Amino acid sequence: MVCASCSTNLYDPALATRAYPEMLQQSTVLQIQAIPQALDLHIINATATDYKDIDVWVNRRFVQHVDQLLAGASIQLQIDKFRDMWGQCPQPGGFWRTRTQTPLVFVQIQRDETSPLLGLVTVVPEAARY
Repeated sequence: MVCASCSTNLYDPALATRAYPEMLQQSTVLQIQAIPQALDLHIINATATDYKDIDVWVNRRFVQHVDQLLAGASIQLQIDKFRDMWGQCPQPGGFWRTRTQTPLVFVQIQRDETSPLLGLVTVVPEAARY
């Protein structure tokens, strides 16, 4: 049996993405919760708006593309699928981890290359306090 956090390659230049879009300021915070868990980021869309073809940014560094986040729906994003401009991913948690888990504290949505970023409400469960 292989554990995801043990087998995760934290650095792979072939999976490098792009740099965080510093020039796009955050315009607002949405009623969308981002709940970090050991191996996933749980996102709950409590709004009446669908978000399609978006990028989810974590800690102003790591990004993962999401096809859709529908109104009233929730999704689970694997932490080891987020990558930065060098191909590195955040360190996932879990019992078998060999490094300190990366705190996921700042989550934003990018809709396109020119619109301001949209902030999410990050809720860290008591059991996962960093």
